[in-house]
Amino acid sequence: MDSSTSKSNSQLDATLQALGGGLSAAAPAAAGNIDSWISTLNGAGSPALSAISAELENLKTAIGSGDGSQIGQSLKTLGEHTTKAADSATPDAQAQLRQLGQTLSSAATSLQG
Repeated sequence: MDSSTSKSNSQLDATLQALGGGLSAAAPAAAGNIDSWISTLNGAGSPALSAISAELENLKTAIGSGDGSQIGQSLKTLGEHTTKAADSATPDAQAQLRQLGQTLSSAATSLQG
């Protein structure tokens, strides 16, 4: 496993842990976590990952504006993209990405519900 894979896997662990306590618990670390993911994904050189990065930018803007509807839509989109990205991820990251995609989708549902 190279250092970029190791970094991504530790980012996945940290993100899943932060979201595990719900959106309110994740909020204080959200900006730093989002910025870290944007940086990681932009450096990957993949169109699919660039789409996730762009949606993270949208989420960051929505969080800054406090628009719950926009946050929910962005989380839904991120959940879908993340779940799809799991299909082409390394075997050690696939389960984590699917879990993250489901967590993001569930968070979106809780905001929209």
